[in-house]
Amino acid sequence: MEKINELDNVRKLATIAKILDVKPIEGADNIEKIFVRGWQCVAKKGEYKPGDLCVYVEVDSIMPDGLSEEKKEAWKALNKQMSKVSTEEDRMILREAMNEIIKENTRPEFEFLRDKKFHIKTRRILGEISQGICFPLSILPIRINDDGIPEGFIPDSFETRDWREGEDVTSVLGVTQYIAPDPAVMGGDVKGELQDVGFLVSDEERLENLNAKYEEMRKFRYFKTEKLDGTSFAAYLKNGEFGVCGRHVNYKQPDDDIPFDKMNVYWKAALKIDLEAKMRKMVAERDPGLDSNIVFQGELIGEGIQKNLYKLNGQEIRFYNAFNIDAQEYLSYECFLNIMNELGLKTVPVLDDNYELPERALDMLEEADKTYSVLNPKQLIEGFVYVAKGELSPLTKITRSSFKRLSFKAKSRTFDINK
Repeated sequence: MEKINELDNVRKLATIAKILDVKPIEGADNIEKIFVRGWQCVAKKGEYKPGDLCVYVEVDSIMPDGLSEEKKEAWKALNKQMSKVSTEEDRMILREAMNEIIKENTRPEFEFLRDKKFHIKTRRILGEISQGICFPLSILPIRINDDGIPEGFIPDSFETRDWREGEDVTSVLGVTQYIAPDPAVMGGDVKGELQDVGFLVSDEERLENLNAKYEEMRKFRYFKTEKLDGTSFAAYLKNGEFGVCGRHVNYKQPDDDIPFDKMNVYWKAALKIDLEAKMRKMVAERDPGLDSNIVFQGELIGEGIQKNLYKLNGQEIRFYNAFNIDAQEYLSYECFLNIMNELGLKTVPVLDDNYELPERALDMLEEADKTYSVLNPKQLIEGFVYVAKGELSPLTKITRSSFKRLSFKAKSRTFDINK
């Protein structure tokens, strides 16, 4: 079995972080801006000062709901009735019943997120961008038992536990990552999991988490590409078998008697461009001594997917990676682009092939906030992806994973707020 994910590629959604700076918000009496790594958040005034440690939870996190499944359903049922009652007296009765249920919440510190389904997003508060939430260390357990279960929580004097800056507390708190559901048009029967094939879900590290390594990153030149907003696609050739995957799922090949327009959209997109034949041709023409188990990763965009931001007819795949399963490493971006060109396959828009990082990382975020898509000039981009030119040593690790490559993304905060 392939050695997958030998570098720590798991996204750390909740970490112990240091408050780097605190700044006032004009016209705000009760809140202020705080800065954690490369992130900007809004917090209650006076809650933190520079140098304090906190629990920083990134955007796209889902915080745990401390109600039992039975109590959740009971609360939802009462909430649904709220729109059907006609008097304030009836609404008051419902609110009291809902509040009684909430009293049984074992994680009351996250109750304020219930109306947002506990989903932490990028928001704008009094004109200021707020990405993620900083919580006091008092939300953390004092210790973890032998079964990995938190026991007891730290009182206000949280010095009883020596949490270290950078420590990952995602699993300790029960934080999970929000994954957008596959669009309804996808369909298809599941064959297995994507990771069983031997490669990883595409999830580039965010620029905001790399401020401590930014000067080291500036030593490289980069391919700068547009990050497209669709759904993840992958096609593989492994031990002679061709297959296609979504973000997490490996889909079965449709039966021959299924009409083309009724097929799973991933397979339909692959068949439309004769992808299997093109990948087999590429492998057949390679040096026989080279590995032949390969993956092409891309973004599936178009009708029925993420509101079809690019106003396409039908769907199409825009590729952005080629991965060698046997060697567990990415093909160089130069090699990837050459392959795509030779096979006549479309890539994500390449905006610059020799990009130099600016002195301030913030400039990249601000550029992403106001840049429009190559595919639809009326649509703000989701962001940029940067891939360093050349190959890194296997021992070099700047982002969460390297696979002999340095890459990261700068997401548009404007896009996230409006999504």
